[in-house]
Amino acid sequence: MTTQTQIFVPVIVQPAEGSTVSDPFNIAGSGEPGAIVEVANAGGAQLLSMTVSAAGTWQGQAKLLKGVHKITARQRRDGSFSAWSPARTFTVD
Repeated sequence: MTTQTQIFVPVIVQPAEGSTVSDPFNIAGSGEPGAIVEVANAGGAQLLSMTVSAAGTWQGQAKLLKGVHKITARQRRDGSFSAWSPARTFTVD
């Protein structure tokens, strides 16, 4: 019998919902320590992949063209993936 690890959805805290950011910009959030967080734009293209710190936080920097964007994140650990987080909408100026 195969048992899958239950993994929770990571949280995006930066950029703030509805904010305007300059390029390049920081993406940060929280998750399960040791998990790998993947951040993608609404089109599905991966922007970042990083390990969640022992403190349960993650962060990275990305570049996107000017305009309105939506990003989402998921995390994986032990071969299991979380669901995608709710989309975060912001503007790159």
